[in-house]
Amino acid sequence: MRTYFLLVLSLAAGSLMAAPSSDVAAPAKRTVSVDFAAKLLAPKTQNADLAAPINPFTLNGSRMAEAEPDQGQAAAAKAAMMASNRSLLIALADLLEPKGTFVLGGEAIILLGQKKLKVGEVYPITFEGAVYELEITAIETTRFSVRYKNEEITRPIVITKSAK
Repeated sequence: MRTYFLLVLSLAAGSLMAAPSSDVAAPAKRTVSVDFAAKLLAPKTQNADLAAPINPFTLNGSRMAEAEPDQGQAAAAKAAMMASNRSLLIALADLLEPKGTFVLGGEAIILLGQKKLKVGEVYPITFEGAVYELEITAIETTRFSVRYKNEEITRPIVITKSAK
């Protein structure tokens, strides 16, 4: 038993004395990888003809400078958007049915449906499956104003008596 113990002890001591193996390669072998990584990370220089990026949305692949819209087209698009916002606001305002107004604590309040709204508050309204938020901008005893995006409209408050 004693010999067995000495044998195991000598094997264990021999394995502890051996040089540990390293996972890191020698410096000479690493320089190849380091040089390759530096080459990949170096900033690339562009040719003069590639300075302007290619516009991917043009059919012929022309450059951005050639594909810029002129000012007339931009103004026409903005006018069409403004007209559409205006017509949308008119359609939305026609759906509003105010029940009346009152003053509470010096602030005018309008009754729209079940909601009591002050100036500056937002009233959500559903139109053609989409929800639009109209901002109340003014409240008077006989009229009120609402805003949608950059358009504003004033509507009268007409209260009709219900037939009994």
